[in-house]
Amino acid sequence: MPKIRSRSLLALACMLFVVSAARGQKVTTKTEGDYNFAEHKSYMWKKNYLMTRQNPDTNDVLNLKIVKSVNKELAAKGFVEVKEKPDFYIYYDGGGSANIRSGGASDADPGPTTTADTNPGFGLSDGPAVSPNTWMKVNGQIVFHIVPAGASKSVWEATCSKTFRDPDKTLKDMDKEVNQWVTKSFQDFPPKAKK
Repeated sequence: MPKIRSRSLLALACMLFVVSAARGQKVTTKTEGDYNFAEHKSYMWKKNYLMTRQNPDTNDVLNLKIVKSVNKELAAKGFVEVKEKPDFYIYYDGGGSANIRSGGASDADPGPTTTADTNPGFGLSDGPAVSPNTWMKVNGQIVFHIVPAGASKSVWEATCSKTFRDPDKTLKDMDKEVNQWVTKSFQDFPPKAKK
């Protein structure tokens, strides 16, 4: 019976992992006014704000990767980065918040149920159950803003959010993650002109 239970739990865990991996980033976009991007193709970067718990050098590298990826995405759509007199400005606010969680007594296996139990959990005889489960997740978010030259309000924003279950792996795959975030954020850019 314990083997069937552990196989069922393993199958359930695999299904949940596949479903959560498929969800990936969540993106919402917001368009204000009737700014016509078909007539405005040049842009400049404003100051970006990136707040993470990483080393400042890592943040600098991450910022460069984000800017490079956005530039590539916009160039593929016919937009040109300029050094002066742009049609619009682009910048982002990004960061993450970490949650450290530990499994409580309700998450723990209460220990052997009989003396014949060959696969006991982490219970302590008749005492309280102990759970060795501790994990960390990071809720990341980046918001891209596009502001017309001479204006103070964004005409387009994309907010991309994702929960990272393995922050260390994410840092190792930084290029891939950044490209996915940017591609998802700009997939519906430019917005269709209002009639």
